Amino acid sequence: MWTKRKNAGSPDRSRKLSAVILGYLLLSALVSVFVFIFLYTMLHSIADTYFSRRGIILTEMQEITFQIWSRSLCAIAVIVIFIALFLLMLGQRLSYLLTIIRGIEKLRQDDSDFDIPLEGNDELTRLAGSINFLSAYYRELNHREQALREDRETWVRSLAHDIRTPLTSMLSYSEFMLGKETLSEDEIKTYIQLVHAKSEQIRQLSSHLMEKETRNLENIDDIHLLFEQLTEEWLTVLEERFTCITDLSGCRSIPGKLDVRALRRIMDNLASNIEKYADPSDPVYLTVKTTGYQIFLLQRNRIHRDTVPVSESSLIGLKNIRQIAAMYSGTVEAIENEGIFQINISLSSGTDL
Repeated sequence: MWTKRKNAGSPDRSRKLSAVILGYLLLSALVSVFVFIFLYTMLHSIADTYFSRRGIILTEMQEITFQIWSRSLCAIAVIVIFIALFLLMLGQRLSYLLTIIRGIEKLRQDDSDFDIPLEGNDELTRLAGSINFLSAYYRELNHREQALREDRETWVRSLAHDIRTPLTSMLSYSEFMLGKETLSEDEIKTYIQLVHAKSEQIRQLSSHLMEKETRNLENIDDIHLLFEQLTEEWLTVLEERFTCITDLSGCRSIPGKLDVRALRRIMDNLASNIEKYADPSDPVYLTVKTTGYQIFLLQRNRIHRDTVPVSESSLIGLKNIRQIAAMYSGTVEAIENEGIFQINISLSSGTDL
C-alpha cells in the first residue's frame, strides 16, 4: 500500500503561497528602505564635502532644490531595486510553478518517469509532492501490470508447449492405426487407452490455463512403478526416431507424495527437447534413481549439429522444468559440453510436502 510521507511540504507545516508573496514584498520593502537611507545619506555626505572644500554656500532655495533632487534620485533608484528584487524572488516561484505544470503535462500523457524537486515550503511544494506521489504510484502500477502481462504470456507459452507433446503422441497413435490394414481387438483397446490418457492430460492442462499453478500432491505407494509408467510414455514418444536407453535400477520401490501431473509435464518437456535438439544417430539416455526422499533424473543426449547450442537458446521446455522443479524445492542443472547435453533434475518426494 502506498502511504504519503510527511515532509516540509505537508499541510500542517507549510505556509500559504499568499504569505510567501507577502514576505517577498516586505523583504523587498525593507531592503529598499535601507538602500534609500544609505543612498540619501551617502549623497548628502558627498555633497557637503564637495561644497565645503570649494567654499560654496547654498541659498535656501538651492538647498530645497537639492533636497528634492537628491530624494527623487534616491527614490527612483530604490523603486528600481524594489521591483527588481521582488520580481527576482517571485520569478523563482513562477519558474517552479512552470516546472510543476510540465510535470502535470507529462502525467496527463501517461509519462510517469519523472520527479519534481521539492523546493520551498508552501502550497506549490505540497502540490509538487502530491504530483510526485501520483507519478510514483503510476510507475508502480505500470510495473505490476507489465509483470502480470509477462507472467501470463509465459504461462500461456508454457502450457502451449506442454500440450504439444501429448497432442503429437495422439497424432502418432492415430497415424499408426490408420496405416495398418487390420488391427486386433487388443491393439485397438491399447491405442484407445493411450489416446484417452493423452486426451485427459490435455484436458487437465487446459483446465489450468485460467488458474494459478498449484501442487496437487498424491500419495504414491510405489515410486519405482510410477516412473516405470512415466518412462514408458517417454519412450513411446521417442522410440520411432531415437534409440533410447533407460536405467531405473537405482529407483527404489518406496512410497512418496508427488504431483503426477507435474511429473508427466517434466517427462513430456524432456521428450519435446529431445525431438527438437537431439541427434537421432546417437542414443538418448535416461536415468532415474532415489536417495532417501530425493528423486534424481538424468537425461543425456548428443546435440544435433544444426541445432543452436542449448546455452544460447531460449528453451521453453527447460524453463518449464525449472518452474516445476522449484515447486518441489528441487534443482535443475543443464550442462552442454562438446556437443553433449545433460540435464540433472532433483525432486523431493517427502511426505512432509
